[in-house]
Amino acid sequence: MHNSERWALLGISYGLGLHKYDPAKFPGAVFLDVSDAQYNPLNPDEVIAGIHPAKRPGTYGVAKFKDNAVLGEALTPYKWGGFELYIDAEERLLYVATGTNVVEVRDLENLQLQRGLSLPVEGITSAALDSHGRLWLLSNPMHGGDGGLYVLEDVERPGKVEKVRQYSIPASLDSLRISPWGQKLLVADYGKHTVECISESCDCLGVLYFPYVSGVKWTLDERVLISSGKFPKHTSLLLITGALHNTVKSGWFGYVMDYGTQSSNRPDAFYLDRVLIQWYLGFSEIPVPLPKRAPYVIRVGSGQFAEGELVREQGFEAFTPILVFNRCHIVARPKDVELALEVMVPYHHLIAPKPDLAWDEVERFKGMCEVNVPGVYRVRVTSKAAVEVYAVCEP
Repeated sequence: MHNSERWALLGISYGLGLHKYDPAKFPGAVFLDVSDAQYNPLNPDEVIAGIHPAKRPGTYGVAKFKDNAVLGEALTPYKWGGFELYIDAEERLLYVATGTNVVEVRDLENLQLQRGLSLPVEGITSAALDSHGRLWLLSNPMHGGDGGLYVLEDVERPGKVEKVRQYSIPASLDSLRISPWGQKLLVADYGKHTVECISESCDCLGVLYFPYVSGVKWTLDERVLISSGKFPKHTSLLLITGALHNTVKSGWFGYVMDYGTQSSNRPDAFYLDRVLIQWYLGFSEIPVPLPKRAPYVIRVGSGQFAEGELVREQGFEAFTPILVFNRCHIVARPKDVELALEVMVPYHHLIAPKPDLAWDEVERFKGMCEVNVPGVYRVRVTSKAAVEVYAVCEP
């Protein structure tokens, strides 16, 4: 289990990425695509994954793997869409978001359906339990939802949900149910390029700026595993923060423990000395520390901007943060447009308490500038202009 070869499922035809081919020609294929993959906390040698099943193209399913073997598979009637799973180890249950108003509750061992929770919320793509047994839900606008974070106090009364926060495009949710430092949740907002850490009473504990964030997961020791992606591959970045023990009163809220540039849709699980990541055609294990071999490119934004406006990508509600760990070149065109580069003050380096965020202007440039100081940066236009900006960062 300590190398990336263990889960090389493509080589034995479990998953073939048959996007342009007839799955019937590959009877050994279990999945065409993977949406989420997690270690079974009761048996970390097992991996449970949300799949795009080869037996029923266009739909969603769940499968369990161990030692290069398929232990079980469950198909659903719901359309494929890249949804998340949540494991309740105490009750040995698996909560499966379906992209509709239904959350399936399945047996963790045999994947059999126990019940379907029919909720008055559409587009549910993530679900997680808190320390009180309440079920939290993300309603994703890309699947017909309203962008809200909801909580269900009692799973026996699925019609009684309460909206507790509003996001732009909430993409991923995870809950830390047991912690000596307090129970808390993470919400990744794809539209605002942020990861928000909130308490179970919905107080905001901190915000992390991350480009095109597509997934978040708590690690076993209260760190956070984050990945970017989905916006056509302009960023492929995995990151593990330091332990998030602190609160808004403590100043620093976290630091980067490790990061990598492996291509991934989202982070899935973290187990002691290894990370399980999911990508389009399967999933694999990567030992810690994460590899840092390839530079990562962040598309900062493109469009017509007013004087003093922050550069962002069209369709997103916030500026695109530029994460610099070593050195970065920011490139803009046309070359005659003057831009201002700003940095988040080091006191709020990566994960910053709310409010009191502060940004300083570093320099003004045309065409290209080089950044040699690690930090979180953003770009602002100094006068009305049409501009396209990229950041090429060295690991």
